[in-house]
Amino acid sequence: METTLTTPVRTSGLLLTLGATAWAIGTFIVGDDIYQGIQTLDTVTGMLFVVGVFAWILTVSKKRLAGDGVARFVPYALMVTLPCAFLLNALSFGYARHEDFPLWLAILDASWPLSQLLLLVLGIVMAAGKRLDGALRWLPLLAGMWFPVTMAASIVGGDTVSTIVSGIWLIGTFGALGVLVAAQPHRLP
Repeated sequence: METTLTTPVRTSGLLLTLGATAWAIGTFIVGDDIYQGIQTLDTVTGMLFVVGVFAWILTVSKKRLAGDGVARFVPYALMVTLPCAFLLNALSFGYARHEDFPLWLAILDASWPLSQLLLLVLGIVMAAGKRLDGALRWLPLLAGMWFPVTMAASIVGGDTVSTIVSGIWLIGTFGALGVLVAAQPHRLP
């Protein structure tokens, strides 16, 4: 039975899955054109991804899944960088390439890799903290590895391989995490 306590958790899981899946599909459709400049579909689906991750981070924060020590501040740092990443996407319409950004927008562009780094840190903290068990404990860490895995795929296999790995990793980690959270909100303490 749905309760007022599980509804926001379930919603965050659904938004995470929706956002990750949308961005993955957008990535597959746009393909290697992602590397040619700013693509509308990639930008819009990237914004959906940020909304889903932000919803998950709110749940992590409210449930104190990052722990009680200094690590509890990691979700709060993400609550700053993720809206900046969303804003960057929203403001990038009208530009053909990232190189065309004015300085202030180029500075804001740092929010994307910074948020990815913070997601990796959060995944490490959550895995080490042992507040969750099974896949719920390890999927945040695997999800946080999206950026390094995608970059490694690019180095080893090139742009096409990186694009495919990116989409699969998004669905297999962020998407799967969202499904588990939505299906079993009671497993989050």
